[in-house]
Amino acid sequence: WTRSLSEHFRGALRAGVTDINFDSMRAPSATLLLLLALTSRSPAAPDERAAFVTTLGRDTVAIESFTRTASRIEGDIVVRVPGTVLCHYALDLTRDGSVSGSVLDVKPLGAPIPEEHVRLDFIGDSLRIDVDKAGHHDTSRRKLDTGPYPQFMTGFRSSYGLYSSLGVYEVLLAHFGPHFDSVDIPSVDMASGRTVRRQFVRRSPTLVDADYFGIAWTHLTLDGSGEIVGADASETTEKTQSRRTAYIDVQQAAKRFAAEDKAGKGLGVASPSAVAKGTVGGQPVVVAYSSPRRRDRSILGSVVPYDKVWRTGANAATTLVSGHAFEIGGASIPAGTYSLWTLPKRDGTVELIINGQHGQWGTDYDASQDVA
Repeated sequence: WTRSLSEHFRGALRAGVTDINFDSMRAPSATLLLLLALTSRSPAAPDERAAFVTTLGRDTVAIESFTRTASRIEGDIVVRVPGTVLCHYALDLTRDGSVSGSVLDVKPLGAPIPEEHVRLDFIGDSLRIDVDKAGHHDTSRRKLDTGPYPQFMTGFRSSYGLYSSLGVYEVLLAHFGPHFDSVDIPSVDMASGRTVRRQFVRRSPTLVDADYFGIAWTHLTLDGSGEIVGADASETTEKTQSRRTAYIDVQQAAKRFAAEDKAGKGLGVASPSAVAKGTVGGQPVVVAYSSPRRRDRSILGSVVPYDKVWRTGANAATTLVSGHAFEIGGASIPAGTYSLWTLPKRDGTVELIINGQHGQWGTDYDASQDVA
């Protein structure tokens, strides 16, 4: 019992729970109690059954548990942003590690999205897609590029991309084998059947990078047996950290999180939309943006790097609208709609950039359209 409890404590610590004093053995936090209560007591080997806990600053935003055999991987993922959503997936594996079919069920417990059931069947060089969503059923079939592999990236609305199934990544890396350097594969979205090219690069025996929308890398840390022990998404727009733990009952966790949503104690939208209105020279000016939360993180020089253009908010590019010409910082700005960007520097100064492009996502910065 003592050894088991110790393993649970270590698993909770790897999940990002740090408020434990082993000397005084003070009462653990509510988060730790939840993790301890939900951690499986099964004697199954770690490479057959495991979980990943994903945090954004102080907040747990996703938990995945999976069971893996030579012919199948099956798992549950709970996502907490903007509300609790429970996802269940399964992949049927062939002898060479490729996938013959997948099933995905999406069940909202505290978020305003429709239920969804998606089945993919990989038949020769084609893909059969069967979707039930919001009471509508659709079946289609299309050709596939050579070497397709399903993956599941989740997150909803403006937080799409918040989490990618590390259980599925682990099976994929095993399929590549231990000696690949770089692969570019047709990645099939388990939720829609859409295909995009994805690149995976082995930087070292224990570090593999997975590309994130072609704009950044998620760093996957592996142990000597090829299992993923952590994922660092700090270079992406999501800024999350994931750690491998002992198996967790995700369905029970989802019920707990849904109850918190209902009680008004859920996480809600990661970066809520906001509008600031003011006047310049007696004329109205409006700024629309998405407002990130600190979540006990160090921002400048960490979440927001120095000497790199930042989107001044989150999600879509922040916009400034003025019906009249105005002057700011000695620069004359004609009436119109602009996007705002900032360039924080190590000496503590910050440059404000007013750009003529607007309506784009917040990672799409074009310096050639700078106005001032």
